Amino acid sequence: MHLKTIGMDKDGDLSGIPPKKSRVEVQSLPTRQYLDQTVVPILLQALSCLAKERPADPISFLAGYLLRNKSQYDNGGSPPTNQ
Repeated sequence: MHLKTIGMDKDGDLSGIPPKKSRVEVQSLPTRQYLDQTVVPILLQALSCLAKERPADPISFLAGYLLRNKSQYDNGGSPPTNQ
């Protein structure tokens, strides 16, 4: 079991989640940073689950996973910490 170290930022926030950027800020980021902050975390989890389960219809599985779990990633793109 891996434990994630959660640092304290300058405001004393222990969540370990960076503050959510406004839509304008996110859209002005370079492409790589935009993707890293918006979809890469959930895609990595989805692909990991896909590789383990190897369903007959991987596209539908992936789409369903993204829709079922998107609310967990809406707050800054951080994955769940239950690993």
